[in-house]
Amino acid sequence: MTSGPGDVGSDEEPASLQFLLEVDQPQLPAGPDWAGCDPSVVDLVAFLRQLEASLRFHRDTGFGRIFHPGRFSLRENVPTDSLHVIVDENHIAAHVDRVSPLGVRPQRRMRYSVWRTAAHNLAGMAEGFVRLVRGRQGDHRSELDCEWLRDPSHGVPRASDLLDPQGSAWSVQMEARVGGVLDEARLRRALVAVLGRQSFDHDPLWVVGCPDQASLDSARAHLQSHPAEMTAWPPLRAALVRRRGGDVFMLNVNHATADGVGALQLMRGIASSYATGNAPQPPLDLPAVGDLPVRPASPPVSVGQAHYHAAVERLRDLLARPAQLAPDGGSAGPAFGFHLVCLSDDQTRRVVDVDRPGTSRHIMLAGLHLAIGEWNARHGAPGRRVGVLVPVNLRPPEWPEQRVGNFSVTARVSTSRRHRRGPAAALKAVTAQTTRNRRSRTGTALLAALERSGLVPLWCKQSVVVLQSVTRNCLVDTALLANLGGLEEAPSFGGEAGETLDVWLSLPARTPLTLCVGAIAVSGRLHLVVRYPSQVFSAEAASRFTDCLVAEMARVAEMARVAEMARVADSRSGRRYQGPSRGVSRADPTSRRTRGGT
Repeated sequence: MTSGPGDVGSDEEPASLQFLLEVDQPQLPAGPDWAGCDPSVVDLVAFLRQLEASLRFHRDTGFGRIFHPGRFSLRENVPTDSLHVIVDENHIAAHVDRVSPLGVRPQRRMRYSVWRTAAHNLAGMAEGFVRLVRGRQGDHRSELDCEWLRDPSHGVPRASDLLDPQGSAWSVQMEARVGGVLDEARLRRALVAVLGRQSFDHDPLWVVGCPDQASLDSARAHLQSHPAEMTAWPPLRAALVRRRGGDVFMLNVNHATADGVGALQLMRGIASSYATGNAPQPPLDLPAVGDLPVRPASPPVSVGQAHYHAAVERLRDLLARPAQLAPDGGSAGPAFGFHLVCLSDDQTRRVVDVDRPGTSRHIMLAGLHLAIGEWNARHGAPGRRVGVLVPVNLRPPEWPEQRVGNFSVTARVSTSRRHRRGPAAALKAVTAQTTRNRRSRTGTALLAALERSGLVPLWCKQSVVVLQSVTRNCLVDTALLANLGGLEEAPSFGGEAGETLDVWLSLPARTPLTLCVGAIAVSGRLHLVVRYPSQVFSAEAASRFTDCLVAEMARVAEMARVAEMARVADSRSGRRYQGPSRGVSRADPTSRRTRGGT
């Protein structure tokens, strides 16, 4: 990487990124096509200088420096969802301002507006407070925080930034079962074809025979409980499981490398290469493991900020303490167990509406909230607010499919006991929150702004670590629901391997007590993975909880179907539909009160 000017002698501390940006340089001509140059983000000094000279960004000087004294600051010249980049020594941070404090003047040098500055400050304070009250988990996906490295070879994450490896292997589980036999040599060649951008640091494929279901479950838990290292290539582990009734190909993908959509793209690429003998074209791109002169880093937090965050979180927990799953038969062992269920065609039709996929997502989410409430009530722990994280895909529609990364952000959907009195109230509550989250999610705006500015690779590198909350508060979310939707075509390994019969998916949790549910529809059947904390559930308890979950999803789906039929009938008769939009009432035939008043 070009070091740029401002180098200091070998006896002095190397110049920081901020120093290199602020040192006097020949003035670049202003305008969108300055010098006809397009420096790569790898040369971060030249890249940020280009943004400043393009007139698309304003560098804070004079009055603007009072907001970030002693730092290098760039603001995007757009009125809303404006990217704000701050460089403090070697630390690079970026976020999106809902309201820009700048008076926007296209293709002209910008300046601050008094009324827009006031609106910007009020919006920022309100958004920060609401985020703390609703919970801080997942905030790192709405901001960029990384550290510039003068020597990129030192880009190993610091231990303080990493997720506790005892709590989770941070693995995305992706599996495919075929009707026939997979050839080991062909599968190895397919892995090399898809991931052969550089030599392998380890053998990613493990071959094991599993004569029964117990040995298959043990092999799955063993594979998923060992982290796939980001410092070694490839950043995944795989297993070829030999068993009667069809072989199973399993992937453990580091969640920093890919989310659920990315893991599916990897599975598709490997399956296609196995079937054709050729590497996928165009090749898969994994920007999170690219060579960039940055490493993820926790943002600097003062003692006062840490105390403020802790106080707000304690107040939130006192007012609405989050519910945790009532334990049932948990024991020491692997951090997580896996319970897999494939619904029948008839059961799937009752839960999944192929013509209205958004409705199906809401039905599953409402069913999960009700199932948690019902489970806790049965175990004498009725109760509090239930928070479920839902990963949301941030990829713009025009993005190429071969770009594999963790381009998702988690949105929290919560319900109170009142919301869980019946399926109508639960469905109304989760639908309203997911709609509001789509409007207010800052992660979506941040990714769009970073894409406009060419800084997406830095955000991808940030996924290498999981930044913990300032207060280490782990009692935030009860569960996580990852719904990949329906696949038009399952990954195909070719005719010799047989039809792909099942596909399974689950994502990891950030805390060791969180339940994870993965859902994906293949060949008209819904496949569910309940990834349960071993210290909370036994295998038998996980099976009973899954039965409860399927029953609650069916109950919500039936209520929604009856309500839709009533709405259509009322619209045909010219009457205004008076369905369950106001929650549960005596007219709701599916409402029931469980023990403990959930």
